[in-house]
Amino acid sequence: MSTGFIGIISLDVRLPGSATLKDRRSALAKIRHGLQERYGAAVAEVGSLDTPSHAQLTAALVQQTAQACDQRVAELERWLEERDVDVTVTQIRTITPEDLA
Repeated sequence: MSTGFIGIISLDVRLPGSATLKDRRSALAKIRHGLQERYGAAVAEVGSLDTPSHAQLTAALVQQTAQACDQRVAELERWLEERDVDVTVTQIRTITPEDLA
């Protein structure tokens, strides 16, 4: 019996308007905040940490069913497409906690 589902989404974010790391932090904060507040996602910056115009993020969210998880990830993807930054989804995966064992 499954104990829930985890949706994992990896993002490649291009920030051509960010000339400094301060600009980058500001732009990424808006994305992180939106993902956390709107979707309850845990978000981590995982790559390109010192590049002002590029970032890599990974977000995870938990739902009771695989269908709900897939639906929530799709909603999250649509929300990202509406932002003023160039975001490419590089990977989406739905797993169970048992898959981690």
